[in-house]
Amino acid sequence: MVNNFMTSTPASRLRFLFSQLLKLRLISLALLLVLTNNAFAATLTATVDRKQITENDSFRLFLRFDEQVGFGQPDLTELKKEFRVINQQRSNQFRSMNGKTVSFTEWTLVLSPLRTGSIVIPAIEFNGQKSQPIQVSVSELPQSVKEQIAKEFFFDIDIDSSTTYVQAQVLYTEKLYYSINHEDATLSELKVTDALVVPLGQVRQYTTSINGQRMGVYERRYAIFAEESGEMVIPGQKFSANVVNSYNRWSRGRPVSVMSEPIRIQVKATPSNYPQSPWLPSPEITVSDRWSKPFDQWQVGEPITRNISITAQGLSGSQLPSIALPVVEGIKYYPDQSEHQDQVDTLGVKGSLQQSLAIVPTQSGRITLPEMRIPWWNVKTDSLEYARLPAQTLYIKEAAQTTIKSSQQTEVAPVVTQVTQITSDVEKNQGYWVLATLILLFTNVITAFLLWKKTPRLATDKQKATQTSTVNSQKAFNALKQACQKNDAQAMRQHLKHWSNLKYGQIRLDELGEYLKAPSLTLAISELDSYLYRASAGSTGNSAFNGQILWNSLKQAIKDQNKQVENIQPLKPLY
Repeated sequence: MVNNFMTSTPASRLRFLFSQLLKLRLISLALLLVLTNNAFAATLTATVDRKQITENDSFRLFLRFDEQVGFGQPDLTELKKEFRVINQQRSNQFRSMNGKTVSFTEWTLVLSPLRTGSIVIPAIEFNGQKSQPIQVSVSELPQSVKEQIAKEFFFDIDIDSSTTYVQAQVLYTEKLYYSINHEDATLSELKVTDALVVPLGQVRQYTTSINGQRMGVYERRYAIFAEESGEMVIPGQKFSANVVNSYNRWSRGRPVSVMSEPIRIQVKATPSNYPQSPWLPSPEITVSDRWSKPFDQWQVGEPITRNISITAQGLSGSQLPSIALPVVEGIKYYPDQSEHQDQVDTLGVKGSLQQSLAIVPTQSGRITLPEMRIPWWNVKTDSLEYARLPAQTLYIKEAAQTTIKSSQQTEVAPVVTQVTQITSDVEKNQGYWVLATLILLFTNVITAFLLWKKTPRLATDKQKATQTSTVNSQKAFNALKQACQKNDAQAMRQHLKHWSNLKYGQIRLDELGEYLKAPSLTLAISELDSYLYRASAGSTGNSAFNGQILWNSLKQAIKDQNKQVENIQPLKPLY
């Protein structure tokens, strides 16, 4: 081959070298593609539309692969050991988000559990990737449901507890079973007096099997927070529809309606043995912290950041208090603004608080940060508990020192010379300074006299402005009341924001509840924003926002604030 290359013409040699170079480039490109695919392999994720399931119910499992798939499907061998696959569909989707195109393949599987109890959807494998396992709870079908199977429509209502505490979460699950085709279906809006009702997602629709008979189900979930102790009554709900006559298309059908029974729940007040701290009823509260530096690297004068996280099931993030910082000699705190967040799913409301602060040691040696704890009431065990951050013992190092004596000595002479020169200049211009001072004093006297003459008019103008602001505030308050009575969500938010700005100078509604120290108002505003967001997305369904809840929460917040102002007594004179 070498002899042929040497004896060939220059043109043929050039073609040979070009072909070899092209082969090397193709091989390099193939290796690059292989390495790129390995580095950025598509991921497989799994989600479900429900985790609380009744036996024989159907639910959806979504498998998303972050690439376009033309052939093949995930391995469902392990999945079929615990679930029956009723239906399976695949879709290839392209979406543009913030100028970036995202493409993926999604499989939608309709599953039904083969047994009751706690079941784990196993990790599913596709193209070398595995999804995360998901745990679901499958409960037995209530006997009351089996006894009503002969009915065309019937309700099944479930609450997680028949007794609760003020501001504690009650999970309400409502199912409407049906066995015949219908149209124009409507469910009444859930409203509870003296309670905050938070919807946990949209209305779900699925099928189930009862004694071999296939039935459809509408399911709604809510989190209910009682605002007063005593008896809380959850009113009966109404379902209305029109049954279609399949044998006569000209028939208008027949209207049907069914009502559920009201539910009564006993609401207990705050226990007497609860400490003087914010009331936190919850099934679980956890607290943790993170430090920006290890404890053995602390040094005098150098700041360290401590991030404290508090999470609570069944409480809003605005209800969680910031941890009081203990006074420690040799430590200075510089707290940052706290951040509250809420997460809503089928298990209810889960609030969190992120508290960040900078800590600066001011002396070296051994320093102990004492234990921090937050009291809360465990609604499961009905007992007082504390979420704790353990004590920390620190060993602070001395600050780094730098010697600057030589530089200070070299600067002494020039500084003295400069001060001498400035002093002589002042003495020369002393006469001018005296004249300027007299002129300034004269102009100040004239200005003070003019301001004194203008003060009564300014006071009158200020009084008029205050009266005008009060009148406008009352008008906005009345307009807000009318919007709440009409359940006009858009007008509610507009008038509430206008009134909040006039009354308290609060422009942001998400800070109004915290300003008034009213968690129920914060949840009501959050629910209003959530409803308006769904309305803008065209997914409100048959529901409407309950303006009475927002109005009651606001009135209670104003009432509580007025009580706090009345309880503030003026200080007695010292003499």
